[in-house]
Amino acid sequence: MLSVAPKGDETAEISLERLHYGKLASGATLSVPATEGYGVTLRSRNLRPADDRLLSPPQLMALRRLEPDLVDPASRQHGAFLARVSPEPNSRRAVFLRARFRPEDGEGGHGRLYQQSAVWSVAAADWRRHPAALLAMAGSELEALPDLATENEDIRYSAAPARYVVRFLDPQDIWLVLEDSLEKTRWAAPVLEFLARGAETGEDATLTFGADDFASEAAFLNAIGLALQFLPASYPRWREISVVSGLRHAPQGLCFRYLPSLRAAAGATSIAA
Repeated sequence: MLSVAPKGDETAEISLERLHYGKLASGATLSVPATEGYGVTLRSRNLRPADDRLLSPPQLMALRRLEPDLVDPASRQHGAFLARVSPEPNSRRAVFLRARFRPEDGEGGHGRLYQQSAVWSVAAADWRRHPAALLAMAGSELEALPDLATENEDIRYSAAPARYVVRFLDPQDIWLVLEDSLEKTRWAAPVLEFLARGAETGEDATLTFGADDFASEAAFLNAIGLALQFLPASYPRWREISVVSGLRHAPQGLCFRYLPSLRAAAGATSIAA
């Protein structure tokens, strides 16, 4: 059985750098003016232009190109999600990505689709210490929304990082939740076994869940966050872990994936949100 990471201080502050890529929009429906092209539309002040390529969706997703058919149909409105240590060599940051294809004539429109994405960049050490809090925050607050063409360009390219205060979770409380889940749900045992086996074999693997396992992306992220919070500091493959939702592609390493359109066999037990 995996051992519990030690408890730390009561709270910690996490700094989130932000990068948005897509097209500028305007008006109440956030439609894209015909003159707008693709580009980085917002960059936190501590990120550099050289980071733009490193934080692009294809780079983070380990894809040559992100195409609409790679996004699960049930995730297309909100977009696909990814959390991982940045794949650049010796990276000290973790990234949280939301990417989707939205119509140029605004939300609910029928115009040509284009890619819109938003990235959070945090210290990899914070991802290691606070996976449950970061996955919960990213799942609820990280949205691929276009920036406004009317916003000041200097402000958009020197945006202040977002700051959050998170609470360290008591390891015993985490184990009690996981222990209860082992008896009542179908996700806890496969997740813990997947992590233990991954540490033993060193092989690439993906564990995929569907709508009969979790009723929502939020439920999936909360569950995986708790399991990762339970890992000891000595777990050997932390940098290889990725958490993916709504993406029909899995990066190399140990990948937890949620595809809401995927249905299990009849009679399977569902996990409520």
